[in-house]
Amino acid sequence: MLPHAFRRILPAAIVLFVLGAGGLTVLLTSAYPVLWARWAFFLCLVMLLTGLAMPALAYLHQRFGARAPVHERTVLRESLWLGLYAGILAWMQLGRFLNPLGALILALGLIAVEALLLTSEKNKKRV
Repeated sequence: MLPHAFRRILPAAIVLFVLGAGGLTVLLTSAYPVLWARWAFFLCLVMLLTGLAMPALAYLHQRFGARAPVHERTVLRESLWLGLYAGILAWMQLGRFLNPLGALILALGLIAVEALLLTSEKNKKRV
């Protein structure tokens, strides 16, 4: 039996994955590299990786999380952070200004924002 949060996010994860993978397939096989195709590529990449990360993060929260079950919004938000991180890295690589330090600083910034959001959620539950 799947946990409650996992059952609720699975349809959204499948839809995001299918739309992202299908869009990337169409773009990579039949589109010219014009401006709209580049933005569609970034959108499909974020959708694909968000859909891939949702079940994995739900499992990690269920396996290694605290005693209280995690909310679906938290899993969705963290998955979206991973998708956006990969999209930003792809955009930086396209402009040829991606380097390891920039990727690390971006990752640390996103981790810090997520840590602050999680702390805020815990404090709201206490009140």
